[in-house]
Amino acid sequence: MIRTGIYIDGHNFFYGALKGTSLKWVDLEKLSRTLLPRDNIQLIRYFTARIRLRPNDPQNATRQDAYIRALRTTPLVTVHEGRFLTSVKSKALADRFESHAQLFNPYFRPRQIYSLMWSDNVKRRTDDVTKARVIIDEEKGSDVNLGVHLINDVARGVVQKALVISNDSDLTEAIRLSTLFGAKIGILNPHASRTSRYLRLAASFEMPFRREIIERCQFPTVVRDSVGREIHKPRAWRQDPKNTGAHPCGRAPSPPPEASG
Repeated sequence: MIRTGIYIDGHNFFYGALKGTSLKWVDLEKLSRTLLPRDNIQLIRYFTARIRLRPNDPQNATRQDAYIRALRTTPLVTVHEGRFLTSVKSKALADRFESHAQLFNPYFRPRQIYSLMWSDNVKRRTDDVTKARVIIDEEKGSDVNLGVHLINDVARGVVQKALVISNDSDLTEAIRLSTLFGAKIGILNPHASRTSRYLRLAASFEMPFRREIIERCQFPTVVRDSVGREIHKPRAWRQDPKNTGAHPCGRAPSPPPEASG
C-alpha cells in the first residue's frame, strides 16, 4: 500500500468547511481514512496556532485546548503550533465603497444622529481616507511549517503520497518541489470557492470536498486521553449550526487570505 501523509492547514480548513457549523469536533484520523481508504496513512500533520484571550469570547482558548487535547488522543495526528502576533494598526475604512452604516458592527444607534456625525466628520477630514485604529491578528508559521514538513517527509521517503487540505496558494512552491522527488501530492480545497489555479497546476491530483464526510467523522461527545481523563466537546459546539461560530483552531473570526489565482 502507498505510504501517505495528510497535511491540514487548520486556519484554511476551518474557514472553508467548519465556520458556522456544529461540525468543529472533527476526528482528523477518521476523516483521513475516509478520504483515502485504500492508502496506508503514515501520519497526519495538523497546523494551527494558539489564540490569545479575546474579551468578546473569553472561552475561545478553552475550546481550542479541548480540541487539541482530543486530537492528541489519536495516534497518527501530530499537532504543529505556530504563533499569533497581535498588533494595533491604522487601517483605511471602506467608506468609499460601503454605506457608513455598514462599516461598524454592531451598528451605531440612533442611526439618524450617527449619520449626521459621520457626514460632519467626512467634511472636516484633511485627506481622502478615513482611518481607524484596529486590532490585527496575524498567524505566523503555520503555512511555512506545513511546507517544510511536506518537503522533508517526501525527501526522506517517509511518505510516497500526500494530501494537502488547504486552498492557500502560498503552499504552491512547497507542493511543486515535493513532486520533484517523485511523490504524488494532492490538494483538497475545503472552500466552496474555486481552487487556486496555482495549486492545481502544482499538484498531482485534486480531491473534491464533500461536507457529508465531515458529518460522519466526528469525535464522540466525550473522549478519553491515555490516562483516562475525559475531554468533553465544548458546549458551544453542540448548539444549532446557525448559532455557532467557534474556531477549532481558537482564532477569532476573520476572513482567510484569498488564494491567489
